[in-house]
Amino acid sequence: MITRKAFVEGSALLALAGTSLRAAEDLVHVQAGTLPIVLTAPHGGSSAVPGVAPRDVAGKPASGAASYVITRDWETDRLAMGIAAEIKVLTRKDVYLVMARFHRKYIDANRPPAVAFDSAEAKPTYDLYHQSIRGFVDEIRTRFAAGLLIDVHGQHAHPDALVRGTHNGRTVTRLIARAGVAAVTGPQGLFGQLARNGFRVLPSNDLPPSGNNEDYTGFNGGYTVNRYGSQRPDGIDAVQFEFGTRYREKAELERSIKRAAAAIVAFHQTHLK
Repeated sequence: MITRKAFVEGSALLALAGTSLRAAEDLVHVQAGTLPIVLTAPHGGSSAVPGVAPRDVAGKPASGAASYVITRDWETDRLAMGIAAEIKVLTRKDVYLVMARFHRKYIDANRPPAVAFDSAEAKPTYDLYHQSIRGFVDEIRTRFAAGLLIDVHGQHAHPDALVRGTHNGRTVTRLIARAGVAAVTGPQGLFGQLARNGFRVLPSNDLPPSGNNEDYTGFNGGYTVNRYGSQRPDGIDAVQFEFGTRYREKAELERSIKRAAAAIVAFHQTHLK
């Protein structure tokens, strides 16, 4: 098992030129796990990155895979932490967790390096975030027969929906090969379990993750699920959860946490054991 101490002592962290280890740890929350599940949350943080100015987005694309967005996905940090804690309550085991505490206006951890940051001083923090994910994915591939990465986001285009993102099934290639499309959208599948626990899922579960069925939502999966998804030889099954604003409102947040955790645990029982 890769512990937090091992990460701190590892070569990835020792290579953080110009940034203290303590400062990097303050900006990226890393938790090792005992379940084959990784939660990642790139856009919920609010902290400044020392010595780094906000990214210059003037005249740069505001949509698409290479877009420059500087707003937070508010409450997604609390969602990720809360879901991790609730899964621990339900299973007595920890998920792996990598969460950005830094604000997206300084670093966008769900973008490739070329558009994720402007300043070289930001690169060590960005690298720490992704090296932590890579270490956990590699550990899961070694320790478990299968694993799942869930990238937690927020969106306001569909406020009363949780939007599915699998790049139209590509990032869950192995899950579909192993257990069929039903493992994604069927009653016992991941998004089927989310629907059973009270979420309105888009695309609806009668639309399989194939073709271009996810594209119309505008959130079919981003850089993280593509980088670590199971369409790659070194990946695991990976999905993006885009929580609508209603699920992140103060009155609904705790309920959303409990419902999402219950769905993930049920999926684990059926498809990851």
